[in-house]
Amino acid sequence: RGGCASPESCPLVGAFCCRAMPAAMRRSRTGPLYVVEHMEEGLGEWCRLEYIHMCEIVPPERLLFLRWPAGVEPAGLSMAAGSSGPPLVTPQGLQELRAMLPGEPDYEAAASSATPPPRALPSWDRICLLDMDAEDALEPHDVTKFDALVFGGILGNVHELGEGKYGSDDRTAELRDLNFVHRRHLGPMQMTTDTAVLVCHMVLEEARCLAEIPFLDSPEIGENVAGESAARDQGSQEEAQGGETAEVCMEGFRYVARRSAGEGDWEPALPKGMRELLIRDLDNDILGQL
Repeated sequence: RGGCASPESCPLVGAFCCRAMPAAMRRSRTGPLYVVEHMEEGLGEWCRLEYIHMCEIVPPERLLFLRWPAGVEPAGLSMAAGSSGPPLVTPQGLQELRAMLPGEPDYEAAASSATPPPRALPSWDRICLLDMDAEDALEPHDVTKFDALVFGGILGNVHELGEGKYGSDDRTAELRDLNFVHRRHLGPMQMTTDTAVLVCHMVLEEARCLAEIPFLDSPEIGENVAGESAARDQGSQEEAQGGETAEVCMEGFRYVARRSAGEGDWEPALPKGMRELLIRDLDNDILGQL
């Protein structure tokens, strides 16, 4: 486990409202713009479920997907999430949108020739890249410093380095090369993009320090023969109950922990349908394909 020493000892568990998440979240209309650079071909089921989860966390007018694949209707995300409208999308990438910012070297040419995005980016010095290699962690007071947060919409390969440490193939480097003024990390372990959005929302918009958020590291996610969901921390000594289970271990990944609706066990906060997708593709080694 990371973050707090254990979910049970977290001082904010009572206020966390894990059983009601994400319905209990404050979906404020004011706050930072969440910018996701889509970095996959098309829109696979994994990405679709993650993006729907983001629509449940962030109001659609504050969620912008870049390099959006042609022919994919964004309204489907918001309809599945029960959101008030579709998120913002554009086929342009971050590098193209940066060129359209006043003060950039190619501003005049870019602004006159390119199609304006559905929402303009703030100035470059008010944008923060979420980057595992950043020196500083995201903190609640950063809410006054940043008007936009940038996430790479990818799930990179994770490599075990030994001694409980992990590395990745660092596809965030594609964005890091844009020379951000500000970068922040969310801890030493990789997160899925929707988890990163959720954690940023909790830190900046609910004023929760990273150390106060309950996490599960490398959880085993599965379903038993009766169809009852099961998830537990890899480091836990508890045995699964209720018969055999089909499980996949999310090795090297960190998730926000929440209480399950049944017995109140801690489980990772997953997008709706993600558990079923993992189990369905268990024989296809879905993590190895990423």
